[in-house]
Amino acid sequence: MKKRILFGIIVAGFAMGLGAASQIWPKHSRAERIAELFYGICLAPILTGDSPDTLLSGLFHKSDKSWIDTQSGSFLRLDDSSCTISTYAPYALSYEDAEELLQLTRTIVSRDFPQLAFDPRAKMGDEALSKGWFLGASQSPERWGIAHFAYPDWGDSAGSILMFAAPDRPLLRSAPLQ
Repeated sequence: MKKRILFGIIVAGFAMGLGAASQIWPKHSRAERIAELFYGICLAPILTGDSPDTLLSGLFHKSDKSWIDTQSGSFLRLDDSSCTISTYAPYALSYEDAEELLQLTRTIVSRDFPQLAFDPRAKMGDEALSKGWFLGASQSPERWGIAHFAYPDWGDSAGSILMFAAPDRPLLRSAPLQ
């Protein structure tokens, strides 16, 4: 067999393999990735007792309680009573990604936290996509819930915050990964 024909067959096979792989293992959108991290790291320890260590080990560890996810371009901060995933300009979510993340957040809240009530005061102005679901009086130690704030059209100040403020249970069950 001639080398050119063999080379053509190899290149065609490689291209078909990449095409098939993209269908079998499709890449998540940024919003889907952030929602996956939010659920697995911020919420699963409270809901199911699952450890976030596997997901955290795939992130770049920045400090004691802070990580960077290069796949979604987001920053994760995990404290004793809260978990936040943020994006900042120039890597802020687009308006479309922010809308998708808000919809995914609504789904998580309605499925896993139906007891949380929509709080119309959880707003950042008319130009932002913001929603919050909470229990407990505002500014009280008993207040807990989930909030989504995205401000993609704010230029150099654009960004987003997806936050879980935990009830009276610590989120960190063990020492953070080093």
